[in-house]
Amino acid sequence: MMLEIRKLLHSKLKAIHPRVYFLRAPETAVFPYLVYSFELTNLEYGLNLLTLDVDGWDNAADTTALEAMMDSVHSSFKEANIVSDKLYVHFHTDRRLALTDDDPALNRRTNIYLGRLFER
Repeated sequence: MMLEIRKLLHSKLKAIHPRVYFLRAPETAVFPYLVYSFELTNLEYGLNLLTLDVDGWDNAADTTALEAMMDSVHSSFKEANIVSDKLYVHFHTDRRLALTDDDPALNRRTNIYLGRLFER
């Protein structure tokens, strides 16, 4: 199931922005880009909670492009339904954060979504 979730999320994020990475970007990654991770919590009666963390990174002093990219992510995931032959996920927004990095040249934004996931 984890691989199926990853494929669905990667495909949805790739439709938003061409540079998408799971867990971490390579050192050669061109800015701006998205990095995502997710956590799955098994509840009861076939219900799972999917927590999706999408980080946007940029090295430009002007954060306009970064904000626009993260707004696009938000538009695609707020109250979104993702359906495949095997899974159904309904997302809603948890938090949107502006974070600082140890490297002052980097800008980071994080969007976190909670999803109810059902296996079909």
